[in-house]
Amino acid sequence: MKLRKIGNSLGTTFDKATLARAGFSEADALAVTSAPGEIKIRRAGGRQALNLSEAELRALASGDTASKAGKTLAAKARKLLGEGKLRKP
Repeated sequence: MKLRKIGNSLGTTFDKATLARAGFSEADALAVTSAPGEIKIRRAGGRQALNLSEAELRALASGDTASKAGKTLAAKARKLLGEGKLRKP
């Protein structure tokens, strides 16, 4: 797979088999996130994953928001809410 110039942007295409394995169809709206060295594509409106370390998971389970891990966990959640990726209740 290669990136190609499309207008003022770069893009690529996916073959039908790849899209079928992922469960995507032509009508789907997609959510794209990126980090250094990776791009993730999901169907928009789906569940979001929050990657937690073991310490963050322990802080969540115990309700410990004062520890460093608890504060990091809260910051991750606030970032997702701030980016509109999680629906506010």
